[in-house]
Amino acid sequence: MATGDNADARELLERALVAVLPALEMSSEAPEGDPPRLQWADYDLLAFDVPRHDPAYLVSSYVYRKALIRKHQLHTTVDEYRAKCRHRGVDTPLDKGMPKGWVLDIQFADELDELLMDDLYELDEALRENERRSVEEREWFILKPGFAERGQGIRMFSTEDELRAIFDEFEPPSDDEDEDEEDNEEAGGSEAGGSDQDELVRRTADVDLDDGGTAVLTSHMRHFVIQEYVPRPVLFDLHEGDGAQLGQKFHLRAYVLVTGAYTVHMAHTMLALFSDAPYTPPRTVEGELDLRPHLTNTCLQTNYGEPVQDDLVRLFWDLEGRTALARSSSGYDAIGVVDTPWLEATFAKAGSVVAEAVKAGAECGSFNLQLMENAFEIFGVDLLLSYPDAADTTSLAVPDVTLLEFNASPDFMQTGDVLRPKLLEMFKGVVRISIAPFFGTETVGENNEAEMEVGEDRWGWRLVGKGAVRAS
Repeated sequence: MATGDNADARELLERALVAVLPALEMSSEAPEGDPPRLQWADYDLLAFDVPRHDPAYLVSSYVYRKALIRKHQLHTTVDEYRAKCRHRGVDTPLDKGMPKGWVLDIQFADELDELLMDDLYELDEALRENERRSVEEREWFILKPGFAERGQGIRMFSTEDELRAIFDEFEPPSDDEDEDEEDNEEAGGSEAGGSDQDELVRRTADVDLDDGGTAVLTSHMRHFVIQEYVPRPVLFDLHEGDGAQLGQKFHLRAYVLVTGAYTVHMAHTMLALFSDAPYTPPRTVEGELDLRPHLTNTCLQTNYGEPVQDDLVRLFWDLEGRTALARSSSGYDAIGVVDTPWLEATFAKAGSVVAEAVKAGAECGSFNLQLMENAFEIFGVDLLLSYPDAADTTSLAVPDVTLLEFNASPDFMQTGDVLRPKLLEMFKGVVRISIAPFFGTETVGENNEAEMEVGEDRWGWRLVGKGAVRAS
């Protein structure tokens, strides 16, 4: 078994395997020749050639899963699935589980005119309508690069001018600027061995827009998704009782285990990742929009100041007893106190959205999601909670759950100390669910050979969905 570069995560994986399968022989180095029967490692370290053709080998990642982990492909997949459900006359949790949006392929800012007249005509109409509204009444939209990670390139806008400004800022340096740079390099020399990736990093740094360093180059990204911004987020005051109420936005990080072809489990350990800035409705001030109240990525909280504070990362279940807030024109309104039934209902709703997204990928992901019997993978899935349109503001209703993205190879250690005590038990559950049954190996401790039913909890994981991939 080879593992990734993170020594802490590697140690936990090894401890989980030894605890559940003590007879297992392990190695942290990839052997020469055929790979080991079990490979649990980062995607880039896995040897897929043999497992793709020999079902006796088990790997910790699917070869093709871009239909889930690329933002634009996930949106396209879900859109196709929702259209299929409408044709069948059936409802799906993804009807409300992903915002309306548009996928665009754009390399240069001047291509936007044609897109707004064609593929983005609905967006164009909404932006024109915004021009006739007051600032407070405008509908907002969020732009996400399909390939970027860690919040890179995410922007918000409400007018066509704001959208154009975003792409203008993402434009690469002009040819004249490139020629000047080449002249400077010829005069001063440059380091040998530079790569295209080094060039991308350098040129992206040239167009950084703020201290957060979240700019991208359109010519390198090309694929973007634009989605309606989700209003009415559920807020909490992390320092409740210490003074005036200040609601902070958050998103949920769910750990999702997909096994074989296929079952979907969601870990009972779920995180709430908060912004460090109090939430305010999106507004531009002198043409600038502060993204901090709206983007809750842990890495962005790190970039904007000191390393992420532990109190910005909470366990979802620890929200019990806290007061859920909503932003209003007068400040922050207390909607209700979180109790166990609310948490349970929200967790179940999140599971249904996640399972339906995997089902969408299995049915509509085509080449970009190929689920193999001899693979399993843990995804970090980000979800947003918001108040329903017709919610009674005098009581706390079960929130809408919106799927934001699937993350491959989630960095378990990035979220601070909150998750670490839970990780070992999570990984033990993975061994029992995905590895021991594959090899028919006897495990130590609690054993339950009965097949799990959807909704059942076992070993810290809940089975939220299962299906079968149709043979081509």
